[in-house]
Amino acid sequence: MRSLRFSLLAWIVPPLAIVGLAAAGGAYVFMQHRLTAAYDQDLGDIARALVPYLRVNGQKIELVFNEQSDAVLRADSNDQIFYAVRDEEGRLIAGDASVPKGEAEDREVMTFWNTTRDGHPIRAAMLYARVASTTVSVVAAETMRKRDSAARDALLSALAPSVLLIFAVVTAVMFGVRRGLEPLERLGGVLRRRASRDLRPLPEHTLAEELRPLVHALNGMFERLDESQAAQERFIANAAHQLRTPIAGLVTQLDLAAGGGPEAGARLAQARLAAQRLARLAQQILSLAAADPVSNAKSARAPCDLAEIVRSRAAEWVQAAPKAEIEFDLSPARLRGDALLLGELAANLVDNATRYGGTVVRISTGERDGRAWLEVQDNGRGIPVEARTRIFERFQRLEANTTEGSGLGLAIVSEIAQRHGGEVAVDDAPGGGTRVTVLFAPLS
Repeated sequence: MRSLRFSLLAWIVPPLAIVGLAAAGGAYVFMQHRLTAAYDQDLGDIARALVPYLRVNGQKIELVFNEQSDAVLRADSNDQIFYAVRDEEGRLIAGDASVPKGEAEDREVMTFWNTTRDGHPIRAAMLYARVASTTVSVVAAETMRKRDSAARDALLSALAPSVLLIFAVVTAVMFGVRRGLEPLERLGGVLRRRASRDLRPLPEHTLAEELRPLVHALNGMFERLDESQAAQERFIANAAHQLRTPIAGLVTQLDLAAGGGPEAGARLAQARLAAQRLARLAQQILSLAAADPVSNAKSARAPCDLAEIVRSRAAEWVQAAPKAEIEFDLSPARLRGDALLLGELAANLVDNATRYGGTVVRISTGERDGRAWLEVQDNGRGIPVEARTRIFERFQRLEANTTEGSGLGLAIVSEIAQRHGGEVAVDDAPGGGTRVTVLFAPLS
């Protein structure tokens, strides 16, 4: 797991190091340039100091220099000073023969360059001077010890502030992040100490501004979890209540049938009906769980046709409702979805129509504006307008005192339709009765 501290350091330190090193490099180059210019100025002064002592003696040029003057000229506490005076043909007039010769494109200005003497690096300065009618070259040179020492000092002076700055920033980030994360750690401690069912909202007004969006999102999640938990508790309580009645009736009828007598056959028939209702209720609960996106988040999505799905279940519906006339008007209705869930949706609509509707049930499919639709209508007594929203709630029935149905059929229809991006509409059938239409999302 990545640490926030190290993530911040990874984002801050490299750019800071690049900027610091660039600044240090710039400062070093600037100081090195200034130091070189200063030392070259001194070296050039030595070369210029030799020119006034050049004299013409007959046919020769001589350097009129005594030992004391030579000692003063060569005096340096760190480096050795060398010089050489040569005529136009490069012959040595005075000084050290080991001092390299120099060449200059412009004889009007002094020339500086790095070279070697006896294998050791030196810095040399050369100028041209007129002595009588002759041009001579004057070269002054020195070893590089003080320059190298000054370069090291300049590098240290340039790098030290950058290194100290980077160290200070790293320390400040580590300390600042630790102090900045303390409210988050306290929030984590509050959540760890909470009971698993404690979904009360966290206080937001006392938190830092940056933490409020996080806590606001947590409170929203707590609210949704609380609603989901309450809905699950209601569902479990209702399911237990709904299952208790057919189970109790089944046990009672079996106990009565076990006593024998002329009513034993009727008791067994009643027990069979109770068992069928119990099986139907269990199947609907399983269908509702399969349609619930919370308990069953994944479902197969593939291209399918509502008309084919209805055809595959038609014989089953006709056999289950022998007293109703079921008509079919099936046109292609293509969509992308879970064929099993869509079959359950249609089956619950047909079961609801045959159980509470009239004697004629009509099932239609088709497409409108690129959207598949399924329609089931009956010629029954219809559904009051004020109840058309309530009937899609779980365990809701128009006649609460009836033993028919479980109040889950239309809830299953609503869940499956929503899972497929569909909409369910209830209105009156043209000839009287109820018409339920499910319009699905466009095929994509």
